[in-house]
Amino acid sequence: MTSGRVIRVAVIDDHPAIALAIEAAITTASTSETPGGPDDDPLVFSGSARSLDEARVLLARPESAADVVLCDVQLQRGLDGLDAIGIAREAGARAIVFTSFERASLMRAAFERGASGFLDKGAEPAAIVAAIREVGRGGTAFSATALDAARFGPRAPSPREVAVVDGLRRGETSDEIGRRLGISSRTVESHLRRMFDRYGVVSRTELALFAIDQGWLAESG
Repeated sequence: MTSGRVIRVAVIDDHPAIALAIEAAITTASTSETPGGPDDDPLVFSGSARSLDEARVLLARPESAADVVLCDVQLQRGLDGLDAIGIAREAGARAIVFTSFERASLMRAAFERGASGFLDKGAEPAAIVAAIREVGRGGTAFSATALDAARFGPRAPSPREVAVVDGLRRGETSDEIGRRLGISSRTVESHLRRMFDRYGVVSRTELALFAIDQGWLAESG
């Protein structure tokens, strides 16, 4: 049996340690496996990016092009990391969402945006490597839980809704949120009412806490 084709792997994450850990897992897998084995598709780490702009540049370069891209959901602004899925697909790569927020709403959002997998950052290196290989071969890496969430989980908020909820976390009033976003306070209140109904919360504080728990808001801010 001959080795499979090379699978090039890139990482989009604003924490450099994550990219280093993935590169180490790939190196370990490549050096510890028996050639000709069933899981010996060679893996190559093609690079990492810390923002969406860096990701576009990285994946556009022939020397750092990727077949599989691991994307965090939080980069600089709320759920902007989900946009990395589209960037990867435009570059001809398949995306795996790689996050510490294993929430139903994020699983649904990843699936709807065209991701090929969803992994928790606490996964064992062998599981990560196996998922990369499966996706690199054209398969998917969604657990049964993730697939169920993709069907029945709550819809993740839009970027504008995330910005409104972030204002709640900052302690802003509806008028202050509206001024910051360039919308009326009435529009802010409309966004809030829709989110109260959608997520089954009854107060601004409960909505803000729910958003933090779901991983919708950036860690800073």
